Amino acid sequence: MTTGYRKLKVFLCHSKDDKPRIRKLYNRLIADGFDAWLDEAKLMPGQDWDLEIRNAVRNSDTVIVCLSQSSTTKEGYIQKEIRFALDIADEKPDGTIFLIPVKLEECNVPTRISRYQWIDLYKRFGYSRLKESLHLRMDDLNIRFDSLEVLPNNTEDRIQIPILGPIDSSTPLSKLKSNRTFEAAEKERDAVEIARSLLPVREKGNDLFALEVKGNSLMDAMIHDGDIVVMKPASDARDGEMVVVWLSRDNGTTLKYFYKEKDGYRLQPANPKMKPIFLKKDEPLEITGKVVMVIRKLDRPTVSP
Repeated sequence: MTTGYRKLKVFLCHSKDDKPRIRKLYNRLIADGFDAWLDEAKLMPGQDWDLEIRNAVRNSDTVIVCLSQSSTTKEGYIQKEIRFALDIADEKPDGTIFLIPVKLEECNVPTRISRYQWIDLYKRFGYSRLKESLHLRMDDLNIRFDSLEVLPNNTEDRIQIPILGPIDSSTPLSKLKSNRTFEAAEKERDAVEIARSLLPVREKGNDLFALEVKGNSLMDAMIHDGDIVVMKPASDARDGEMVVVWLSRDNGTTLKYFYKEKDGYRLQPANPKMKPIFLKKDEPLEITGKVVMVIRKLDRPTVSP
């Protein structure tokens, strides 16, 4: 079988009541290199949403059915999505990891999908287990996506992204992103080259920059020391998005999940040994970029939780 250098296509089946948690999952999957499909991110004005959702389910490599007390007890479009996903699953060869039930909280798994092993996403290492299943599906399809496999097939598809420095740099990103720094990065070939086709659908590749990860504060999101994160400039973020933030009080830059709290902001790591960073609303908070994709460093041992 020929190896396919593309992203795994993952459809997120969910109830509208669970949208905030689904956004967080969507952002983690996107940051982790998967081509996740979420209605509010993919549907365009004027499209027949029912037709587009059906096409997205049929064209996906895997469907993640997100379950909660709300989605399993109420009527709604999610029930129609599950029925359609089951029809597609029946067309797959035996043993195919196509439909993955994911519990967002403690709830009952509907009988019609209970034959599929589910994942408790809300528990420790829940996301890591989901990632393992998705990688098994990638192996089944012979899909690869890592730092040696993001090179474009031709010069027209090539995009070069400058690596500005480490995330824990004590230099503000605004200074790293000066024209002089960009010119130096290009001159010294301190850049990562990827296929433009690997970027998210709406991402044109303009003004992208890359940073080197230092530390393991996002290890449960499968982002480790030495990995490269490709960023797009941003000054604001929604809950659950992974962002780079300049913290003047610490004189440094950090990569964390962003959440708005009642009295301020929370910067959440993905490492059970690390505590979140809390900032009050009157404290300086400078968001400088959002994660577009992650390119992994290969020369490290594989660690299982």
